[in-house]
Amino acid sequence: MFQRHLHRHDDVDLVMSALGNDSQCLPVLITWGAALRRDVASALREVIATGTWQSDFRVRGAAAHWREEPRFQVFLEHGLEKRRDRGPKYEHLDAALLTFPETRAALYRVSAAQCPQHCRTETGTFAEDRHVDDYREALFGWYAAIQHAHACVVRAARWFATAQPSDSRRPETFTDWMTGTRRRHSSSAVQEKEPATQGALQEIILMMHAWSPHTFEAIDVAFQRAEGEDASHAWGGSFEPAGRPEAQAAAEALASVLTPQERQHVRDVIDAIEADDEDRDMDLAKDSTLACTSDRHRTYGTDPAERQDCATARGRVFEEVSQPWSEGVDRKADAARLARFLLGPRSDRIQAALATARAGVARESAERAAQVWRDNAEPLREAREAAGLDVHDAAGYLGIKPATLQRFEQATGKLPGRPVSLGYLQLLALTCKQAGRTTPVCIPQAISQPVISLPATLP
Repeated sequence: MFQRHLHRHDDVDLVMSALGNDSQCLPVLITWGAALRRDVASALREVIATGTWQSDFRVRGAAAHWREEPRFQVFLEHGLEKRRDRGPKYEHLDAALLTFPETRAALYRVSAAQCPQHCRTETGTFAEDRHVDDYREALFGWYAAIQHAHACVVRAARWFATAQPSDSRRPETFTDWMTGTRRRHSSSAVQEKEPATQGALQEIILMMHAWSPHTFEAIDVAFQRAEGEDASHAWGGSFEPAGRPEAQAAAEALASVLTPQERQHVRDVIDAIEADDEDRDMDLAKDSTLACTSDRHRTYGTDPAERQDCATARGRVFEEVSQPWSEGVDRKADAARLARFLLGPRSDRIQAALATARAGVARESAERAAQVWRDNAEPLREAREAAGLDVHDAAGYLGIKPATLQRFEQATGKLPGRPVSLGYLQLLALTCKQAGRTTPVCIPQAISQPVISLPATLP
């Protein structure tokens, strides 16, 4: 276990042990579990959005050892255990994210391209490593909370079944007590209670399901028996045996205190959880109009256009790697290249764009680029200046000295080389497109088209 990330884990254990057999442990656990689950989802989105996971020493070590791009899966597995009673497992994390489609979309995006996916913004004064600490502390806190779920349900149900109707703490129904509400006889009051009731049921059921994969089946069997039907468990050998007695005891306790209407409500909540469709999340991950998954982009007054650029770039990365596989196509390499092109620093993106566009120009067209530049040096220089491209920046993108670029733009000395001249013409076409200006007519379409048809992600 990661001792430095056990603060919230120990807090949960301390409070739950202090409550002991107090029936109030269930409402406390529901409230705490909901907060921890939200924190896990939010912190994981920030880890992905800011790229802080790349600083993990295991991620860097694996990338260096295998000479590949940093892999998010290495970071994710570093915080997860294979054994149920030694730390949070992947199943525990998956259950925590079941009702947070934005976080799941962010996971799809970063896993699909197998390379860094992060916001093109400054993270401000907030320490980047805090995102990782927040995520792991919330995850270990969630792990501690779910261990108490079944026991708290049993304890609360026993108290509710034995409490006297005159007890001021005992409302009319068990779900009313879970949410801390009092049933009134007006229909409007019942309507006001519904969202709180559904939220509380969803949280405790998710916590039970996270700790034991047998929870849903145990509830179904217990409810059928409570309604007089003949039902039995069909737990298969492939299921993890741990958690079966806990799930069965909690399900039978619930069945003994819930009314028929409440049992149906529980069934509806379980159906909603099981109806989760991964295809919906994948569509969400590819949606270019989805706002950035980072909370920082939603809450810190970031420019809306910048948020849109982040969403568009990530959507294109996922869309690219989700294309059907075909012979001779290396999707992983294409995804890594496209991600660097879309999400890297500005200079890297421009150089990647020029490299990509250069491959789309026929050899005969590329050979004419030097003469096109020499014959139209003056209007091309004017177009560069009008588009706001500095001579030093342009020289840097082309990999030459500013003095050399100035000499070429004055049409003095020898002709520029083919790679430089082709890059210069395509850089001008790209810059004009970004600035909203017309591409100089002297640049052949065979040279400008491959670059201006690329995604506009350079601002």
